[in-house]
Amino acid sequence: MLRVLINRYHSKEGHALLKFLPEEERQSVMDQEVSSMDLTPILEQPQKALAKIHYSWIQPLEEAFPDSLRPALIAALTAQKLAGLKEPSALSISEVARKFILNQIYDSLKIDEHLPLEYLPQGELLPLAQWSRGDMIHLMDFLGLYDLASEVRQIVNRNYLKNIYACLTPKQFYYLKVCLHQKERLTSPKLGIDPTQQDCPKLKKIIHRRGLLRLGRALCGEHPDLVWHIAHTLDRGRGNVLLQEYHTEPLHKVTQLLKEQVLNLVNSLPLKGGA
Repeated sequence: MLRVLINRYHSKEGHALLKFLPEEERQSVMDQEVSSMDLTPILEQPQKALAKIHYSWIQPLEEAFPDSLRPALIAALTAQKLAGLKEPSALSISEVARKFILNQIYDSLKIDEHLPLEYLPQGELLPLAQWSRGDMIHLMDFLGLYDLASEVRQIVNRNYLKNIYACLTPKQFYYLKVCLHQKERLTSPKLGIDPTQQDCPKLKKIIHRRGLLRLGRALCGEHPDLVWHIAHTLDRGRGNVLLQEYHTEPLHKVTQLLKEQVLNLVNSLPLKGGA
């Protein structure tokens, strides 16, 4: 916030003002890469961030609330969050009470420890933070096809290939062929599938999981708050995997390649929307 205020009111002599702070605090302000002069994002952060966060991150908080207060918490949530929690709201609360409860959720999720999206450094993967959960899942389903392509290259039996192709949508099949025509620059572990069997649920689950792992490694080296926002748009299971795969530094000879794959899909996939 201090950095934004300096940008807004003391853009020329801001660094001179910092000399009055202790060294550690002065360095902390100088390390902020925020160039915005707009105070609105940080003021709107509680409302906007909570609206974007998947309900599964709120579920443990709801379960930890005393039974007597849980109806009030449920009444404070939006209809979309309630649909996910499968908790009908049978209580009407005032706007003051609603804001108080939402602030408790905001504090419990430690959202204030993360920069608003508007303050994050510009980057090619920044738009992902605006995507819906449905779009992110769609992206992972296609990103995992790079792993499938590595497996398909080793299969010559046409019946085995038919078992695999039958599990793909027409658009996935088309993109798989695109992947097959690209030179493989990353060695992927075996998928662990049996091509003699047509087990579509298992294959789709594996492809999706591989896409999630690729995305996590593609985000390595990005601003940690960007990864936090993306992870919390997803459900808690996928989001935690993404956070576990993330490293503050790019992975040598891996991250840049995976980032290119993500960007190829970002530029070619139609957004589906949805929760």
